[in-house]
This record gives sequence, C-alpha cells and structure tokens, in this order.
Amino acid sequence: MRTLASIALLLACFVSPVVGADWPQWRGPNRDGAAPQSPPLIAALPSEGLKPAWLSDKLPGGFNGGWGSPIVADGKVYLFVHHKQKKTEGELPKKKFPYLRDENRGHLTPAQFEEYEKNRRAEEAEFSKMFAFTESLICVDATTGASVWRKDRPSVYSRFLHSGTLAFADGKLYVLGAGRTARCFDALSGETVWEKVLPGEVSDEFFMSSFLIVDGAAIVFAGSLFGLDAKSGEMLWQGEVEKTKGSHTSAVAWQSGDRMLAVANLSGGQTICFEPRTGKELWRVKSEANQSTPVLVGNRMLTYGSSRRSGLRCYEISPTEAKEAWSYQRASDKGSSPVVVGDYVYVQGEKRLACVDLKTGDEQWNATLDLSTPQYTSLVAVDGKVIYAFDGIICFAADPAEFRALIEAKFNKTGLMATEATHRNLLKLDEVEKKDNGLEESTKIFKREVGDQGPLACTSPAVIDGRLILRLRDQIACYDLRASDGGQ
Repeated sequence: MRTLASIALLLACFVSPVVGADWPQWRGPNRDGAAPQSPPLIAALPSEGLKPAWLSDKLPGGFNGGWGSPIVADGKVYLFVHHKQKKTEGELPKKKFPYLRDENRGHLTPAQFEEYEKNRRAEEAEFSKMFAFTESLICVDATTGASVWRKDRPSVYSRFLHSGTLAFADGKLYVLGAGRTARCFDALSGETVWEKVLPGEVSDEFFMSSFLIVDGAAIVFAGSLFGLDAKSGEMLWQGEVEKTKGSHTSAVAWQSGDRMLAVANLSGGQTICFEPRTGKELWRVKSEANQSTPVLVGNRMLTYGSSRRSGLRCYEISPTEAKEAWSYQRASDKGSSPVVVGDYVYVQGEKRLACVDLKTGDEQWNATLDLSTPQYTSLVAVDGKVIYAFDGIICFAADPAEFRALIEAKFNKTGLMATEATHRNLLKLDEVEKKDNGLEESTKIFKREVGDQGPLACTSPAVIDGRLILRLRDQIACYDLRASDGGQ
C-alpha cells in the first residue's frame, strides 16, 4: 500500500513545471518546501564551523532592500531586490508619527489609532521623497557566486519594500514589483519580455506575493487575485476585489486527475480552489489561514493560521469540495508555512516546533526554540532533515519519534556557520569576561560580530544538490552540506 508521501511524489512528477534539481520558485519545485532529491547531508557541523562555499557581492536587505528569497534555476541563483537610497547626506528629520508596536498602542482608542495611522502613512509618503527607489534583478553563478548580470531600474515608493520571490518557468523570470507592475524577464539576459501595470489604486501599498506559473497562466495577488497570460502578459482574468482579497500569500498548483488547478489562501481566513486560465472558483472553505502558503499532499491540503484557534488544519480535497479532516491548535504563526516529510507534518510557531501525524493530526512531539521572535520564515526539508533559518540555522531530524537537533548554528561577519561555543572561542570572549564589566562588553561584541549577522528575517533558503543557498542580511551565501566532497 502506498503512503501519502509516495502518492505525493508521484503527483509531483505531473504538477511541477520544471525537472531536475532546480529550486525555481518560492518554497521550491512544488511550492511545499521539500527538496525532491539530494545527496546525503552532514549530520553535524565540523568543530571549527563551516565556511561558505561562496558569498555574493553585497546587497541591501530588510527595510533597505526587501525580504525576497533566492531561487535557483539552470545553474544560476536569482534574487529580486527593491531598495532605497537617501538622495542627500545628513540626518533625516525626526518623525512626529513613528511606527507604534502593539505594546505601545494601549493609550490610544481604536478611533485614535486609526487617525494616528492615517497621519503616520502620510508622513511616511512625505519622507519617501528624500529617497530614490530602485528595483534590481540579481543573477549569480550557482557554483561560484560570481555575478552574471544585474539589472537595475527606477522604481517607486511603497510603505514596506516589495519582497516577492521570483518565479522561473520556461526560461523566464516573473515578479510583481512596486506600483502594481507585473514583470517578465528573459532569464539568460535579464532583459524585459513584458510588463503590465495591474488595475487598482496605487498609493503606499506593498505586496509580497510570488507568481505561480501554471497551465500557461501567471497568477499573483495584488490586493486581489490576477491571472495573466505567462507568454504575453495579457490579462486573462481579475478576481473580484471583495471575493479574492490578498496581498502577501502565494497560490499553489494542484494536479487533480487530468486537470491542472490552483489553490490559494485569501485575506479573511478563506482558501479557494480555482481554474488557472479562467479564475473560475470551484470551492471555498473557511480555513482561518493567514499569510502562509497552502501545502498540498495528494488529495490533502494543509493550511496554517496566525492564532491557536486557526492553527494547523488538514482538508481532504477534490475539484468540487474541501472537507476538514483534523485541526492542530498548539501552534500558530503570521506567515510561516509547514513542510511534510513522509507521513508527518513539521510546523513552526510561537517559539515552538512540532511534529504532527498527517493522517490523524495527532501530535508526535513539541519542542521549544531558544529564539526571541521567530516568525514568517518557512521550513524546508531535505534528506530526511528539516531546516529552519531564523537568526541562525536549526537543522533537526525528520523523526516522528523525537525532536533531535542536528545543527544549531550562528553566523559571523565572514559568513562562518558555527556553534555559539565556536564563535565565543574565536572571539576570545572567556578572556573578555574576566575583565571589569567584561560580561557587558562580551555581550556587545557577540551581538555585533554574530548576533546581528545570519539569515535575513522572513526569507527562506533554497536547497539544491546538497547545497544550502541563504539570503544573509547583506548578501547571498552558499553552504556545501554534503557528507562528502567538502561537506564536512
């Protein structure tokens, strides 16, 4: 009798628009975070740590360059960067309406906070005039990290920088940029094939949705769902704004018999299945999912929400309906997506990792993470291991019997991936801590040299042929994790 995993692998041969070991889009070949093939990987770091196989040129990231993740196709690594630079030197004026975190809003009534946000966004738009905005398409060699080409073009302001991950299909790259502009590029040259401004009001909105290329359609969220012809960029359909709201999640392809369909989470906690070429809705379910990406395994769909009530849910799906099979309510996250290995689901949320039975929803184990605010970053799986890249790297065995951490590492300014103890030894922090006020000095040194380095928050790595491709805070890095040929 075939397991759910073997069925999913068989279906993957028909669903994926690419073959081989590419990682051609957000969350990999099948948009589920799983690497389809890999040589054996190391099960522990060398005592001296692991140096990067290569580092790219410096790149802006985060609030200066967005949060897009790298993809790998045809021997190249691609990245989309939306960044800004001050037009003039000197200090910026102090803001009257700075961003308020949740814990700092208690003195405002809902009406007062709404007015505050209106003023804050207006002030941000005014401040944006002091910056020049640029969209860059980056291409580097996947073997050496050497720059192949870089294409820059003037862009426009958005409240947060656009961070959609590129999608590769049939030699083309697709991305949604600022100003609601969908773009298609030739992957060999970086030259524009087509661009299309999507209908809708352009103000300070920002989108992080990544294109899904399926059945000749290019599907993306830009306030609502849009379907474009992948070859020409012509509009195939536009979803009704109130019925297909969404901005940061991404759609997933689903092969059902001889039909190619698509599934997507919407704003407001709903998930729909639709025809890629027409946008025709086939079913909708109140999944309570948030900004995560659905995961499909055969005829099962996993959704993940931002509250315990929403939690992790599993549905049995067909082209006509979705029926809830089970829910797991001991984890949640604003945007992180789970990964499936064999017959088990691995999920991150609220400083926890959990393993859940895909068939029943029963918890197998639950482990606590020693991280301050893990969120948004999604899990990836390869060679019977699961990797979580937030602040550092946690790699654990995909073992339903118990949580077994294999690698727990941080990064320094040179890109060295090593344990905290190794970094402390390299920085000679034991000696520093013997001085007066040594502990305080040691803490500052570690934060500067190690704590402020590592993977860029909210991004997820690509895995190809036993190599881990990470977007660090200011460049792309490649680590050889193979158990031979330099991997240990």
